[in-house]
Amino acid sequence: MLLITKRSEKVKKNLERFRNTKFNYENFISEYYIDDDGNAYISARVSSIDDVISKYSIQNYEWANSEFINYIENVANYIPIEETIVLEICGHKFNDQEQTLIKKVISQYFGLKLGDSIIDININKKKSFILLIFGIVSLALFVILNFTSTSTTFLELALLALWFFLWEYLDVRLLERSKLSVKKIEAAQLANLKIVFNENEK
Repeated sequence: MLLITKRSEKVKKNLERFRNTKFNYENFISEYYIDDDGNAYISARVSSIDDVISKYSIQNYEWANSEFINYIENVANYIPIEETIVLEICGHKFNDQEQTLIKKVISQYFGLKLGDSIIDININKKKSFILLIFGIVSLALFVILNFTSTSTTFLELALLALWFFLWEYLDVRLLERSKLSVKKIEAAQLANLKIVFNENEK
């Protein structure tokens, strides 16, 4: 019984400690990623060009190495979207041609991601417009039926349709659009990253 009581007290203390545990996120980001000029650095160590560009690529149709891209995107998630990102590729000496190719491939990859996010926002706009039109039609139908129809069934159906289209419109226009806008800014941040090479950093 005493053992159970002690364990219970320990659990309570641990839970209380966990609830009160804090982490200075902004300070960590500032010290770990941001330099004196206000640029956020993502440093990546590579041993060859295959670490950056997929070894399955063929000439003139190069594609970024997915593992390398995942690393950049995962680190970028912790960098505030208002910061300019500098990608520092370390540990290997690339010639001028390779550096140009790496910059082109990475720029194209994140440019395509930005393009995808813009397309998603345009689709969202069309979808919300259609839902708004259907909502207006449902409202007009409800008003007409309210004055002309004696059947409560049609009136209730029109009211149900009105609420459905209104709810969907608000969800698509406000919630979904907000998420897509943030996604677009994040994509634009990566599409505008600057790439530097540091062969001496291991």
